[in-house]
Amino acid sequence: MHNQRICPVYHYELLHPNQIPEPDPHRLGIEVTVREIAATCRLGNIDPQHGPQASAVADSAIVASLDWPLPPNGATMVTIRPDADAFGAMAVLTMRSTGVDPNEAMLTRIARIDAADRFDRGPWPGARPLPRTIDEILDSTPDPDIAILGALSTDRSLSPSDRVAAIGLWLREGEVPQGHKAALRRNAKTILQSLRFGATRIGLFAGEKAAKVVSLECGALKLGYCLAPVVIALNPGHKFCDGTRGQKYTIAQYQAGHLDLHAVAEKLSRHEAGWGGSATIKGSPQGLSSRLSLDCIEKVVSTELSPEP
Repeated sequence: MHNQRICPVYHYELLHPNQIPEPDPHRLGIEVTVREIAATCRLGNIDPQHGPQASAVADSAIVASLDWPLPPNGATMVTIRPDADAFGAMAVLTMRSTGVDPNEAMLTRIARIDAADRFDRGPWPGARPLPRTIDEILDSTPDPDIAILGALSTDRSLSPSDRVAAIGLWLREGEVPQGHKAALRRNAKTILQSLRFGATRIGLFAGEKAAKVVSLECGALKLGYCLAPVVIALNPGHKFCDGTRGQKYTIAQYQAGHLDLHAVAEKLSRHEAGWGGSATIKGSPQGLSSRLSLDCIEKVVSTELSPEP
C-alpha cells in the first residue's frame, strides 16, 4: 500500500464582532481583534498588526500564516474582518496542509496582500485634483488585483469557504475573479456620480493637514488622499453584518508618521468603547453604529496630528 498524505479538513467562519461564542479547542482566530472573542479561539489568534503594541511594520496575518503551526484536522478558522489578508491567511494554511509550499510567484502575491494591508505604499504624493473620470479613480488604486480581492472578501453572497478558495486560486495562479473585476468598475462609476451630485462630500480641516469624506459609497475614503495625507471617512448608512445600518467611521493615514493613531483611538475609546485597528488605519466599533459626531472625531484627530517637518 502506498503512503498517502491525509490532508486536514478545515472549516471557515465569519464571526459577528458583537457576539461572543463559546470557547472552542478547535477554533483558530485570524485577525480577531475583539479580545473577548479572541480568547475563545483556543488554537490561538494570528493577529500581529493590531493591539497597542502593533506597529506599521508588523507582519500581516497572511505573512504570519507562512510559519504558523498547522491547525489539526477538523479545525475551524474564523475572523471578524472580511478582507483579503484574513481569508488569504486561511488559504495559505490550507495550501500548506496539502503539502503545497509557496513558490516564488506565490510569495510575491502574498507580499502584495501584505503591503496593501499595511498601507505600505511610500510617501504621500501631495495634493492633486479630485478624479473626474472612472479611469482616474481606478488608476489611483495602488494594486487593482488586491482591490478586486477586497471586493470579493466583502461579498456577502459568497460563503467564507468560497472566498478562501477564490483567494487561494489567485495566490496559486494569479487569476482574479472577473465578476468582481467588473464590480470594481461599477463601484468607481457610483463613486464618481456620487461626487458629481454632491452625495459624497469632501473637505479639509486642521489647517488643511487632514481631510474628511462623508459618503455612502465603498472606497470613497481614498478620495480624501487627493487633498491630505490624513483622512476621516464617515459612512452614515454603513450596512453591518447583521443587516442593520448606522454610522461607521474610518480614520487613516497614507503613511505612518502623520498622525498618532493609537492615541486617537485611546481618546475616542473614552467616549465610545471599541475603537481599534492598526498603526495606519483605525475604525469605530465593529458591528455597531457609532454615537460620536464628526465634530468630535475632528477635534481628537486635530490634537494628535504630527507637527510639520
